[in-house]
Amino acid sequence: MAARRALHFVFKVGNRFQTARFYRDVLGMKVLRHEEFEEGCKAACNGYDTLFLKISFRL
Repeated sequence: MAARRALHFVFKVGNRFQTARFYRDVLGMKVLRHEEFEEGCKAACNGYDTLFLKISFRL
């Protein structure tokens, strides 16, 4: 079977600003997209029923 790469990962973090800064400044990732949502996500499977942030990074 051929190796496959992951399409995306989800991390629930305590401080979104420190986490984004770590990925950008320490790991050297580039922010591709940044979205903030006032309402919870309608998809029942992810458990976001309050404010959440979605950031896409690239190495």
